[in-house]
Amino acid sequence: MHGHETPGTADPAQAPDALRPPPGNPRFPLVDGLRAVAALMVLIGHTSFISGFNGHGQLGLVISRFDMGVALFFIISGFLLYRPFVAARLEGRQAPGVLRYGRRRALRIIPAYWLALTVLAIWPGLRGDVWGNFYVYYGFLQNLKVAWIGGGINTVWSLACEMQFYIVLPFLAIGASRILEGRSLKVQVRAELIGLALLGAASFATRMWAYHRSSTYPNTVSWTIGGTFLWFAFGMSLAVISARFHHASGAERPAALRALDRRPWIAWIAAAGLLAIVTHIGLPTTAPQVYTARDWFWEHLLYGLIAVAVAVPATVAIAAPRSLPHRLLAWRPVAWLGLISYGIFLWHHPLTEKFIGVQDWTAHGSFIIYTLVVFGVATTAATLSYYLLERPILKFKDPRPRRPAPEPTATDEPEPSAAQADRVELARAL
Repeated sequence: MHGHETPGTADPAQAPDALRPPPGNPRFPLVDGLRAVAALMVLIGHTSFISGFNGHGQLGLVISRFDMGVALFFIISGFLLYRPFVAARLEGRQAPGVLRYGRRRALRIIPAYWLALTVLAIWPGLRGDVWGNFYVYYGFLQNLKVAWIGGGINTVWSLACEMQFYIVLPFLAIGASRILEGRSLKVQVRAELIGLALLGAASFATRMWAYHRSSTYPNTVSWTIGGTFLWFAFGMSLAVISARFHHASGAERPAALRALDRRPWIAWIAAAGLLAIVTHIGLPTTAPQVYTARDWFWEHLLYGLIAVAVAVPATVAIAAPRSLPHRLLAWRPVAWLGLISYGIFLWHHPLTEKFIGVQDWTAHGSFIIYTLVVFGVATTAATLSYYLLERPILKFKDPRPRRPAPEPTATDEPEPSAAQADRVELARAL
């Protein structure tokens, strides 16, 4: 760590620029660790799939579902990005500026991605015609056409989906503000949660319609914001609940939140129960091309619910410092991995294919060695990307406050003329 940076801190002033919330908004320090969990789940899910470990016993069944890390990333985005808008409305203050919001997102996402895409296209090489279709892959368009989805950095279909969410979000926030502003807090919260539920259900229905219409994997709709908004809606709903009750104390907080404050691990027990269900309902563990409509239905829904349960202790619950979720997510190495998690996400997938041979370093092959090598190389690349490129650029996410003008002294102020004095008095009278 360098300078003032302290991943996992609750103090916005001490947080890294990459993780600092918009001015006037609280920090959610456990979300740093949550990012690390999501990135590691995605990485392990890919090494497990590519190495064939998914089919190895009970552990393989569980790890085969680690692609739910994408759902967790979407829920984190929905929560952190929507919360400043809804909190401003509920608290009666000015909403974040759309241009400033756009600048923060662009500086956070684009430079690191362009660097990773360029380097990985040179070595170890990427699928698809990255240079011939540069506007597709550099422009976050690869999830708009089936032929493009598997090209470039394969996992960036989800980042393209996030970019679509970034564009849609301000319009949703402005629309909600015009409809709900001025109403009671209870009405606003209830109406907004119902609205998000309807939008999420519509997205889920659209996703299933697209599958039935095409009967192929993948289909474009399912890989865009139209088919994945349910997961963002879950995160936005957590943002609404947090904005309403974050500063409430004691009996002002609903009974369910008070219970989670005392025992945040309850949410993780629920996540474990849902994970046990999703691993025992017959979902395929190999190629998703063999999924049926039933498989897509239950996977998408249960992944979202599991991710919500995992996220609850870091978002809407005020976890006690001695609780398991707080200890794990606030642990310094985990918080630091959360700081560079975006880079891990960007760099790891091409490396899983490049280093597949290392599992043969042992007589019977080793999924663990393979995963550790990919993790080590991806983390090294992510660290270099963060400290050499991302951190210097992210200092410009928010405009620096102007230095206050020096206080004028008596000798600096000329005596006002009579005409000037008359104008001042007239202005005061008006």
